[in-house]
Amino acid sequence: MTVPSPSSPYLSIVATARNDNHGGDLLRRMQLFIDGLIEQCHRYCLPAELVLVEWNPPDDRARLAEALDWSRAGGCIDVRIIEVPPVVHGRLKHADRLPLFQMIGKNVGIRRARGTFILATNIDILFSNELIAHLARQRLRPDRMYRLDRWDVQPDVPIDASVDERLAWCRSHCIRLEGRDGTRDLRTGRFHRIYWEPTWGVRLLEALQEAGLVPVVTRKRLHLNACGDFTLMHRLMWERVRGYPEMEMYSMHLDSVLCTAAHFAGARERIWRDPLSMFHIEHGTGSGFTPEGQAALDARLAAAGIPQLSHTEFHRWALEMRRTRAPMIFNDEQWGMRGEALRETVIGGRGRGKAPHDSLEDSLIVGVDRSSHAA
Repeated sequence: MTVPSPSSPYLSIVATARNDNHGGDLLRRMQLFIDGLIEQCHRYCLPAELVLVEWNPPDDRARLAEALDWSRAGGCIDVRIIEVPPVVHGRLKHADRLPLFQMIGKNVGIRRARGTFILATNIDILFSNELIAHLARQRLRPDRMYRLDRWDVQPDVPIDASVDERLAWCRSHCIRLEGRDGTRDLRTGRFHRIYWEPTWGVRLLEALQEAGLVPVVTRKRLHLNACGDFTLMHRLMWERVRGYPEMEMYSMHLDSVLCTAAHFAGARERIWRDPLSMFHIEHGTGSGFTPEGQAALDARLAAAGIPQLSHTEFHRWALEMRRTRAPMIFNDEQWGMRGEALRETVIGGRGRGKAPHDSLEDSLIVGVDRSSHAA
């Protein structure tokens, strides 16, 4: 990671993807994400960068720099695409069955981000105008972990509409609310609870939590629902916990482990409420977690022999962090593929105007350890 300078962005937005149509209509969902973010950063003068980690790009498909329309790039936001090539992906366990290691990929971007604050998110998210305007005020605190509820919306967000029209459409086509305590299906009213506040003995509660029979409650109820879609912290806090656990498995619960570790590392959770919002574009059942799609997802992973972190194991770790009042650190100093030379493609950028597809800049970059530097 490089030391922030006066010209560095205030916010780095990190996501990972590959051109493999994961979840269906992937390029369309990514285009909605990119167009909205670029326009909003320009509208509200938010000095930002989008760090898109392209993980294990398929040989038979175009790279994201060419597959997506970048004609809006420029203005207040830089766009950097960092490629983790198939040869690097192939070193990991289960690489032949799991084409993308989402959390390791995010760590690659986080380690190379240049912003003072870093937001880890995903490529099928739309942010409200109010949220970007709030970020543009540059009043974030380094001792906070910022979280949001997530509104799931129907998949056919109009791509030919303006950003404002898309957001209005999202608000009128919500299907779920992913809140701190659980997920409410807005079509049926059914509520999938995550947290439950008991009134009886703590020791019995801990025994049940350790067995995975009731959810974990730390000193406060952390908002772990859909936390992989929006976790915003100062870069030094990301360094303190060394990013997401780099486990060679499906990403289930790894985002919750990160947030729990950050909490016990001193990051006080701040949950923003509507209209500071995010909207998640619905994807195919079983391609990611939903309450109704969990069985299909688990069956797909089991059939492919792809491991995932169990509820019980996550509960044990969360209980241990609560017992010791300290974070569990899973990665060594090489987290985020420090020292790995990875190709970067820069598109547009602040002060450079809009970059056409034939003027992309390529370079090789490595992750640099900055843990000794002050903010």
